[in-house]
Amino acid sequence: MDEARRNFLTYQVLSGQRYLNIEGNRYSLINPSKNLRLLAEHVYQDIAHDLRFDNLITEEKKKKLLIALEIWGPRDDSSLKKLERYLEDKKVSLFNALYNSDKQKSLRTAIANAKKAVEKCYARRHSLDHMTIANHAASTKKRFIIALCLRDRDNNPVYDEKTFLSADSTILEAAINIVDRNSITIAEFREIAREDPWRTMWSIGNTSCIDLPTSEWTDDQKVLVTFAKMYEGTYQSPECPPDEVFEDDDMFDGWLIVQKRKRETSQNTKHVDNMKGISDKAQEVFVYAPNREDADTIYDLNDVQGRMKIKQREQYIEQHGQVQAIDLPDTKLEVRQQAIQEYKDKLKK
Repeated sequence: MDEARRNFLTYQVLSGQRYLNIEGNRYSLINPSKNLRLLAEHVYQDIAHDLRFDNLITEEKKKKLLIALEIWGPRDDSSLKKLERYLEDKKVSLFNALYNSDKQKSLRTAIANAKKAVEKCYARRHSLDHMTIANHAASTKKRFIIALCLRDRDNNPVYDEKTFLSADSTILEAAINIVDRNSITIAEFREIAREDPWRTMWSIGNTSCIDLPTSEWTDDQKVLVTFAKMYEGTYQSPECPPDEVFEDDDMFDGWLIVQKRKRETSQNTKHVDNMKGISDKAQEVFVYAPNREDADTIYDLNDVQGRMKIKQREQYIEQHGQVQAIDLPDTKLEVRQQAIQEYKDKLKK
């Protein structure tokens, strides 16, 4: 985005309010108070338990209907999980290809296609959300908050709790459309967080940039501070990536995924070692997995070399049937390498 839009969005988030032009008049949308948010939760509960909306369906019924209509089922959940893992792997590959521009081109294409596929999956999974009680209640809660936060040019409330449902909703509908149409994207939040003017203000004042208790922050303020802390933590990391990585969201995601996987592997390995009382000298450990999900988690504890070894063994066993451990290719290689090393050590003596 250009500097002008970045400045505009930064100060809009900092202020905690928005200005809206509706039918030639300027309105403001102020930050909802804690009391108003609590009142909105009561509105949500009232709607969710109102028998007038019994024509809407529950979340559980929605899931059954998705399966019955063959729109979304358990297999689709599994496919989506694999697709998201594939997207993560491609982002990791993009990070690893930092200095390989030719390889980056094909990876960026694969990432873009994977993102579109993920979006289509989510669209299918949530295609019946409009029929649910929860969705209707959430929509009403959002409308209630926006309505009671609207102020005219003289700072007078446009709606109140009593007239919310019965008053002319023309201004409210226009306000909701403007808010939805001009919502800040995640990519924009990330750029704001790592660029001026926000970055300088954050480095000087940190959370004091927002002159409110954290309990009264807007959703936009919470998102921006979350990204600011993410980048700040990365800059302070011993494994801080080059500046080029910060400027590329997909590549930066790749770096984050690498760090996350390292941390998870280390934690899971320690847990398995403690659980099994494994000696530090052990080269291979067999752990029983009661189901496929647990087996996948245990498999992920292997490094790249370990996974290659497992794949080679599986292929060899498929070709030869039942085999002895000593006949496995990697075992033969290790025995050969050990014999060569012993021979070299013998010559030195």
